[in-house]
Amino acid sequence: MSRGRWIALAAGLGGLALLLGGYLWQQDPDRQVASAREALDAHDLAVAEAGFRKAAALDPLHLGALEGLGWTYQVAGQQAAAEAAFQRCVEIDAAALGCLRGLASVKMGKGELSKAREILEGAEALDPADPKLQASRGLLELAEGEVDRGAARYEALVARFPDEAEYRVGLAEARLRQRRLEEALAVVDEGLTLRDAPTRTRALLSLLRARILVASVVGRIEGMRGQPDCEESATALRAWLDAADLAVTDARQTGVRLPTLNEVGRLVGRARGSIEDACPPRLDAPPAASN
Repeated sequence: MSRGRWIALAAGLGGLALLLGGYLWQQDPDRQVASAREALDAHDLAVAEAGFRKAAALDPLHLGALEGLGWTYQVAGQQAAAEAAFQRCVEIDAAALGCLRGLASVKMGKGELSKAREILEGAEALDPADPKLQASRGLLELAEGEVDRGAARYEALVARFPDEAEYRVGLAEARLRQRRLEEALAVVDEGLTLRDAPTRTRALLSLLRARILVASVVGRIEGMRGQPDCEESATALRAWLDAADLAVTDARQTGVRLPTLNEVGRLVGRARGSIEDACPPRLDAPPAASN
């Protein structure tokens, strides 16, 4: 056989190997799940759903596919579909922690806090040290008003995993509810500097930043009401609200569906109005300089 024909044959076999490799990849549910998880982290929900559904079609008992589908639907606000996926996963394996956490998340979303606690306590008996389970427990404690307990749980998680931005979301929320606003802002800003944070986590941190800044402003407005020299303070507070507006914009630009996003934007606007009410513009203020 001539050298040219050998080269052509080798090229043909190489192309066939690539096609075969691609086909085998498409038929591997584990790889489908891994790819779909990357899409979910990037908040590409359509791609994530398609990948998890493909994996579940290849292997209907694949726990990772069912868990991933559940979280994809939960993030999208489709609670019934999320609950069905998580429930099917738990029916296959009653010790599937990710799916138990998912069921608890659905129950929390429905306001069924006692049921969520029952699920999480059962899951904790299986693996008390699981960090994502501990984060779910902390979130439930915040929802139940046990803010200090939830804060302590998130403190421990951030200490264990300082490079994981998702645990800083819970800690910042706890600090906000404790009215420890400077600490809350520091936690958020540290989280936003961490590399490789999932898109949804960055969106949540940005929205938290806006909420913390608004809370900081509102807490200072009454103190300057009626003060003759309030304009300097008002100017500083307006700058904080400018930063809050920017944080809302950052959250919106991630493309993540956050139910409270528009409401936080309105809170910024109302805070601006409260500043003007507490410190009206001086009628005797000198006119702006002109060229």
